Amino acid sequence: MLTTAALTACGSQETPAADPAPSTDVGVQMPAPPQVTVAAPTDSTGGDAEGVAEAPQATESNPTASDPANNTAPITPVDPARYSAYGNQVGWKSPSGNIYCKIGDIEFSSGCQAADAPIPDGANCVTPSFTIDQLGKGFYMTPGKVTPTCFNQGEFGVENAQPLEYNTSITFNGFTCFSRVEAMICDAGGGHGFVLSMQQATSN
Repeated sequence: MLTTAALTACGSQETPAADPAPSTDVGVQMPAPPQVTVAAPTDSTGGDAEGVAEAPQATESNPTASDPANNTAPITPVDPARYSAYGNQVGWKSPSGNIYCKIGDIEFSSGCQAADAPIPDGANCVTPSFTIDQLGKGFYMTPGKVTPTCFNQGEFGVENAQPLEYNTSITFNGFTCFSRVEAMICDAGGGHGFVLSMQQATSN
């Protein structure tokens, strides 16, 4: 089980902007997924995966996140109170259990990490104490910024984390994350966000 005690991360440690994210009221229009590229899945016969699909901005009347499998099922917002965690935070895991995420209200308290994912571009994952396979991969979020990182502990685990079911989203402290079968897609605001799955770890 992932824990949150004595946490450290290996990777890009540039201090994100400290501007506080505004709180989100219930009933506010759902934001669209961030403009990040979601890689097309490979087929089991060895076909290439050069095709990519952009996650387009959703319209106000139809907030959906497109993905390579043409999944246009509507996104259903969840009540963040269901995922509340200690210290004015929310936390959850993907239905597969591979990805753990948390949104807090202080620096380096928001983001996602996966036990099994590629190394994100820009992350420094060299450490003498752990192999690459032992490190979690993921991202920190601060308002308008995403920082790729490798983790040697469960940075975003919360006790008794509940799954954020597929085709749902959670919004808290100005951030929104979308749970899709293909990936966890999070919006840090200002056109920045990330996509995290077993197949990819990309951000802008």
